Amino acid sequence: MLQLADVHVYYGHVHALRGVSMKIDDGKIVSLLGGNGAGKSTTLKIISRLIQPKNGFYEVDGQSMLKESPSRVVKRGIIHCPENRRVFPLFTVEENLKIGAYKRRDKKIKHDLEKVFTYFPRLKERVNQKAGTLSGGEQQMLAIGRSLMGQPKVLLLDEPSLGIAPNLVVEIFQIIKKINKEGTSVLLVEQNANMALAISDYAYVLENGHIALEGESRNLKNNDEVRRLYLGG
Repeated sequence: MLQLADVHVYYGHVHALRGVSMKIDDGKIVSLLGGNGAGKSTTLKIISRLIQPKNGFYEVDGQSMLKESPSRVVKRGIIHCPENRRVFPLFTVEENLKIGAYKRRDKKIKHDLEKVFTYFPRLKERVNQKAGTLSGGEQQMLAIGRSLMGQPKVLLLDEPSLGIAPNLVVEIFQIIKKINKEGTSVLLVEQNANMALAISDYAYVLENGHIALEGESRNLKNNDEVRRLYLGG
């Protein structure tokens, strides 16, 4: 289980996270919803150890992570798939995927590469194509596939539907659900609240750096406040 407790983050004098507490249970999909500037990406950066909180706790299976380096977090199986894909445009699809396994020394890399291709067959079709020539949806698939090559126990997904055609959004969310069913926990940061709540088990709503609402996704989907702010009525 991954857990944050009473986390505070400042950017200069700006109090970006105000006592955020949340947890991701093993085998679950958890959604983190909120508008622009609510603190969603900052929360992911805390978990990835890209920034240090001013106060609070961050634990994985009861062990504090606040003194761990980002590379150690990756070794613990916590893999961050960032917003806007950030693929290596001049590298091929295969090279991008293998970069995701750069910390590994085991003999299953080829096996996991083929597994990524079962999730995303069009990546196999474009295996030797440079990533910068892929469509936005294909680059998102590549970014997720690259993250899977790190053998995540917890996959942090930051806005996977951003800038993607609607038909590909549905496909990508179906694959996220499949990845979860095969044993990977997921923290999903997403502005498409309808899609996020449809596939997640539990959800948190961030407003101005604090958790305003939380609960089972099916219940939040029927919450009047959530419907008004995030579900179009």
